[in-house]
Amino acid sequence: MTHRSARLHIDRSGAADFRTRIRDPPGEPYHFGLKFSVSFEFIIASPAVWVAVVVYCSLALIEPVVESRLHKAFADNAPMQWGWDRFFAPLVRALMLVTFVYLAYPGIFGLRVAPPIVELVSGGEARLNTLVGLLFFAGFIASLVPGLARHPEFVLPLQGSLAAGYFFFWLTTYLGVTTASLWPGIDVLLVMLCFSYAGHRIAGRLGKFLGDWIDDRKNTRGYDRVIVHMVELLAQVPVILLFGYGLGRQLAI
Repeated sequence: MTHRSARLHIDRSGAADFRTRIRDPPGEPYHFGLKFSVSFEFIIASPAVWVAVVVYCSLALIEPVVESRLHKAFADNAPMQWGWDRFFAPLVRALMLVTFVYLAYPGIFGLRVAPPIVELVSGGEARLNTLVGLLFFAGFIASLVPGLARHPEFVLPLQGSLAAGYFFFWLTTYLGVTTASLWPGIDVLLVMLCFSYAGHRIAGRLGKFLGDWIDDRKNTRGYDRVIVHMVELLAQVPVILLFGYGLGRQLAI
């Protein structure tokens, strides 16, 4: 795999300490302690990304089941169901997305070595709870919009992109990068939209097929909606990774 060195406008004082702690081996591209290998193939193969995928997929398999059981348990309690749909569900999904990006860093941006997140959030205005609150607010507002609430293929990628964008902003701010932005590029954006739309369509068909099969085997009802929700959550993984790739490649041009 080829590596490209970075050419950025950097405020050297912002990353001096980190640079003194990390040394690249001979022949490796070197830039303020960062090791670049920005390709989508590298991001997919990153150990950090795989750990994040496993954890996120596990949560994505559990959350819809919990939600379905809570709805059944509070079948006669409409306020509780409304509270879950409008407050708790968006909060849980926000935590899931933040956890995914947190664990996938720095591989999500095509970086093999980068400043630890503890350093990124140790000073200034960088706060993980602020990010969770922002994602929760975005999900809550979306749940109140009738048309948007029925289109998770747009809401979930937006939340995931916000999470990745905040981490990238913290990283570039810490390093003093002045040329990078949160725009991933029109090519990446178009692919993200295609993945979001296709993932939603696949989730609908696969969810109904598997849900009906499980309902027939267990003589139950409602598994189609649970499976649809699971697949929709899982479909956000490639979308978020694409956005991270679009941001990270700005550091290696």
